[in-house]
This record gives sequence, C-alpha cells and structure tokens, in this order.
Amino acid sequence: MSQVKRDLEEHEDRLAIIERLGIEEGALVLDEDTDEVSLADDEQANKDFYARAFKEWAAGNISGDAEDIFDAVTSAIES
Repeated sequence: MSQVKRDLEEHEDRLAIIERLGIEEGALVLDEDTDEVSLADDEQANKDFYARAFKEWAAGNISGDAEDIFDAVTSAIES
C-alpha cells in the first residue's frame, strides 16, 4: 500500500473516532434517521470533547499529532 493511501486511511480513521467521541461527549448529535451529525450547541460539551480527544490521543488510542487532533475536533465542531 502506498504512503498516500496509508495516510488517507489514518486520517479517515481519526475522523471517525473523533466523531464518535463528540457524540459520546454530547458535543455532537447523531440523527439516526438521516445518519447526519450536527452540533449540540453546548459550550461545556465542546470543552469536554476537546479534553476527551486529547486524553484518548495521549493514551495512544488515536493516531496523529496534537495538531491533527485539534484540527479534527475543530472540524467536527464547525461542520
């Protein structure tokens, strides 16, 4: 597998994990009928989401570096 494909898969995996964490922390809401994810508009949940993502990264459960984690969480919140 090429390095580009590996990087893309790692990025996609990271985004999926981040989205799941956002839902678990209450920062994101999953509409099960449409499979759409939206922002919960809860400032404390957003803070908890960032904290949880960095804890999971520090524990080795999410690949990438700190900037990757920050960017992924910010992207999930802003989308």
